[in-house]
Amino acid sequence: MNILNIVNSSDWDIAAYQALHMAVQFKKTGHSAVLMCPRDSRLYAEAQKYNLPVRPPTFLSKLGFFRGARYEIVHFYDPASANALLLKKLSAVSRVFISQIRLGGAKTLLRLKGFEPYVTRFIASCPSVQEDLCAAGIAPAATFVVPPAINIGRWESAMLIRPAMFQKRPFKVGTISMDRTLKDQEFFLTTAKEVLKVLPDTHFMVVGFRAERIRKIARGLGISHKVDVLWERNDIPEVMAMLHLFVKTIDRPGLSMSLIEAQASGVACVIPRVRGLSDFTIHERNGLLVEPGNAASFAEAIIHLIKNQTVCRTISRMAYDQVNFNMSVPVVNNLLTRLYEDALETK
Repeated sequence: MNILNIVNSSDWDIAAYQALHMAVQFKKTGHSAVLMCPRDSRLYAEAQKYNLPVRPPTFLSKLGFFRGARYEIVHFYDPASANALLLKKLSAVSRVFISQIRLGGAKTLLRLKGFEPYVTRFIASCPSVQEDLCAAGIAPAATFVVPPAINIGRWESAMLIRPAMFQKRPFKVGTISMDRTLKDQEFFLTTAKEVLKVLPDTHFMVVGFRAERIRKIARGLGISHKVDVLWERNDIPEVMAMLHLFVKTIDRPGLSMSLIEAQASGVACVIPRVRGLSDFTIHERNGLLVEPGNAASFAEAIIHLIKNQTVCRTISRMAYDQVNFNMSVPVVNNLLTRLYEDALETK
């Protein structure tokens, strides 16, 4: 198959990650895969590292005129870059797929509904996104859930040392957040203070958005001596390897790549029960689901896992298995391959 993955945003986010690793895997399995994204984006640079054919969008490409061979599959990982005229032109010669990875608002969903006549399949990243697409009036048969993929090889080393980590003390609980408002980080530190009242030897780690105010918040809570603040890192597998527990504190619907990375590392996770984020987690099997925005509920879950190491280890193992069996790049790529092949067989 000749496949074109399109990402018009310059952001290095979960959508860019999916477009990159799906294209790389298609190339590995003998297909022709090309990536189209802004030249100044990290995605463009990453594609070059993998020796993946990559092209910047041009005025002509935005009108549906692509240089070179005709693409059998055109997959938009950034729906904002699509428009009805472009999709109508593409659908005459190609099968068009659109991935909706984030939970969209009413305007976004209405816009996607307008694309339905020209789109072969809308790929939802989770059941909650699929529900929203169908609620917007898109035919259920035109949607399919394909979970976010992760290049799990980078995270296996963290999983392999997990048995040794369970023997290490003190327990280390971490979070990763790029929240510029610092509400997520402040909530995590508030939760940490509650945990320390019961388990004073626990240590905490905050990774992500760089802001000195995070340290100030920790000092104000009187727990700065128990908190490591690491800012944004490029060695997240090594960070995950240091953690006993991972906590995601957001109270907004959505997906989180850092949560998938934690589970791929075999780190037991505490997650708020919000749409998207909790879609792939079964309570007390591959994670603990708690009431969003309730620090006491988060603290209770963290304390429960630290005090019950057998439960913690079981959740750790099942979290890894869930990601490995359902979200690894080869597994997700196989799903897309079958969808593409079915689309090409249908006239």
